[in-house]
Amino acid sequence: MLCLAFLVTPHVEVKAQGESPWAPDQRIPGYMDDTYTPVLVADNNGNVHAFASQSADGSGVIGIVYRRWSLNGGWTSPVDILLPAAGNAIIQSAFLDADGIFHLVYFNDNFKRSDIYYSHAPLAFADSSKAWSEPIVIGDSAIQPSYAVLSGDGAGKLIMIYTGNLNGNGVYSVFSSDSGTAWSGSEAIYLVDALNLVPFSLRLYSGQAGKIHAAWSVVNSVGGDISLEYARFDLGTDEWTPAETLSEKLEGLDDFFGPSFPSLVDNGSEVIVMYNNGNPLPSQRAGLGRPVQMVRVSDDNGDTWKPATVPFINLEGRSGEHIVVQDGDHTVHALFVQRTAGDAEVLGGIWQSEYRNGFWSDPSRFIPTWPAHDLHAAVSQGNVLLLVWRVDPGNGKFGIWFTYKVLDSQALPLQPYPTSVVAPPTTPTLALLPTVPPTSLPQILLEKPLLETSNPGSAFGVSIIFVAVILIAVVLIFGVSKNRQ
Repeated sequence: MLCLAFLVTPHVEVKAQGESPWAPDQRIPGYMDDTYTPVLVADNNGNVHAFASQSADGSGVIGIVYRRWSLNGGWTSPVDILLPAAGNAIIQSAFLDADGIFHLVYFNDNFKRSDIYYSHAPLAFADSSKAWSEPIVIGDSAIQPSYAVLSGDGAGKLIMIYTGNLNGNGVYSVFSSDSGTAWSGSEAIYLVDALNLVPFSLRLYSGQAGKIHAAWSVVNSVGGDISLEYARFDLGTDEWTPAETLSEKLEGLDDFFGPSFPSLVDNGSEVIVMYNNGNPLPSQRAGLGRPVQMVRVSDDNGDTWKPATVPFINLEGRSGEHIVVQDGDHTVHALFVQRTAGDAEVLGGIWQSEYRNGFWSDPSRFIPTWPAHDLHAAVSQGNVLLLVWRVDPGNGKFGIWFTYKVLDSQALPLQPYPTSVVAPPTTPTLALLPTVPPTSLPQILLEKPLLETSNPGSAFGVSIIFVAVILIAVVLIFGVSKNRQ
């Protein structure tokens, strides 16, 4: 009976591992051991921008640090951009509009109240703390575990959803029609029906025809997965569709995993939601109820959904967040952490599969140095796939790692952003680097002093003044002594 509700996709094998198209993974210097996987945003000029939260000055206060990556330039150094006056700033989401403005939201709990704050800055000056606007509250009565996600149409309309309890635990929405200058009040778009339930793992994706797709899971007070929900925002009417349940944990089967960690994308003809769920198919290599990747697809912009499929039945497991992204050819790439099921030799790692014409490719494996957890990814210029993750907490704390690969898709042309943005004050500010164990940094960083004199002649000038003062003192002393004689 379980199989009647699902479509079994054509048999997908695990691809043999040959020479890896991925670059060898490396730890990203400057992130602390316990930093969570950064939020990634790609621009139209070959850069991927990364936002993360961590303690930067040793005080224990958590702020937001910024850096960027490019294929030719690698990683820039992390820079502190937002530090709250009270509480901690926990990065939630960032969105880059067509005018080259970054919009950012973070969760702040200052021991009196919990809210979602908003700030913005020009892309060209994102690495300057002076460029970011004074944070304002746009989502009040936020709850933990905190989730907020931001998206928009690139033409002034912004939309955010977050977990809150303003009128009960649920998903709340706010929007702006003027690039973040003014925001609507919080509106509940989904409320849970039990006190022990809370929304979790919220996602947004700006799709076709002025629609923004949303998905989230629901968990109970002990972290058990209950359901997967979907809703859609119309940028023309500023209205949400009623939330629709795409998947539910089967009742009475406590050993079954439930739906969790959705990720979604709109490739222009289909809306695709991938999530982890308990395997509903008996007599398969993955055990019944074991965690597998599942997919639901809509070909009418989210109005109706095809039955769920299990595209990778030879793989099982769950390791936090996974991700689906699309490249310059609108090919969808799924990236997730799993292991082979039913084999005497278990093969684990990061797996990648591509979705074309309704079919998923055989997943290929990348073997990280340490077990990966909570994957984030971004596609730069349509053909460079950057992947970052944190080490599985169960294996110790080893910071944030990354790899990348060049895809067989068209490279999109560079598109300069408008330059009519006001530059921040040019007074230099010292951004403290995060405290990282010395052994975790490359030797070249250990040998380079953190502070360098910007003008080599300044030290020489100071020496000249010092010598002149000494000479004047000697002359005066000599003159006084001569007069006494």
